Amino acid sequence: MSGINRVRDIIRKLYRDYGGYITAAGKFLTALILFLQINIITGGTGLFSSFFVILILALFCSFLPDNAIIVTGTTAAIAQLVSVSAAAAAVGGSLLLIVLLLYFSFAPKQAWAFLLAFLAVSLHIPCIIPLGFGLMGTPLSVVGIIAGTVVYYTLAAIGGAGAAEVPLAMAGTEEAVFSEIRRLTLAVLQEQEMILMLIALLAVFVVVYFARRMAMDHAWAVAIASGTVIYLVLMAAGWMMLEMDTGIVWILLGTLLSVLTAVLLEVFFFHLDYRRKEKVQFEDDDYYYYVQAIPKKRSEKESKRKIDRKGREYSDGNETIYP
Repeated sequence: MSGINRVRDIIRKLYRDYGGYITAAGKFLTALILFLQINIITGGTGLFSSFFVILILALFCSFLPDNAIIVTGTTAAIAQLVSVSAAAAAVGGSLLLIVLLLYFSFAPKQAWAFLLAFLAVSLHIPCIIPLGFGLMGTPLSVVGIIAGTVVYYTLAAIGGAGAAEVPLAMAGTEEAVFSEIRRLTLAVLQEQEMILMLIALLAVFVVVYFARRMAMDHAWAVAIASGTVIYLVLMAAGWMMLEMDTGIVWILLGTLLSVLTAVLLEVFFFHLDYRRKEKVQFEDDDYYYYVQAIPKKRSEKESKRKIDRKGREYSDGNETIYP
């Protein structure tokens, strides 16, 4: 366990010293994978299908705010749909703009929930999102999760159905265009796997979020285990009823990777020493307080540091005062 604490300290120090560079690199990789996935899903052949263009855009996004990646990705998706057909661009563009409007209206600070939900679903590891944001996020993270999931399945439905009748949409008659728009709209609205995924992700998020906030020992571990069981039950039921394209092996592997990631989050952000649990009682003029205090697990170096009554930190008798 001391080895885990040392690794955690090293990572924290690296982020403290080079946090700006690490954040920029994370944005770059996220934007790059996002744009590549959009190209694969839509099957378009527009300007954004060029890897060089994608690379340049991802580089620019690494220095821009988080929401800039979402806006750029939406623009790229619409441009790719235009190269598929006019009907695909009309249906997909309208739905994407509606989702974007709702997202910016209710939860504009949940960009990472939006982006990571899209990537996780496209990479067949969706369980990682409700587990991670249930442990670390806020209730508004739900908006980002829903938005990212809906955008993915919208593009997947249109990309899968749009290529079949592209000549029909380009035939030039109004009847043909409206027929194609209706067909693509129904393809999105009848996407049963999207409904199943939304139910599973929201159920897991709610269980994990409320379980990790409960005043009980090993709350995060209980939250992770409960969320994982619920996800597996719902996805197994959906897999049997809907005959999903995603194989059961992919579901199990994705769930395993999600659980490992959630455990790492617990180690880094909720690593408590339950053996040293204390119950503290104190009072003021109006109330008595009964508090259960559980110390965090620290490395040997951290455990040697102490804080005096004036808030000054000292170690081994050598006092260091911080402003």
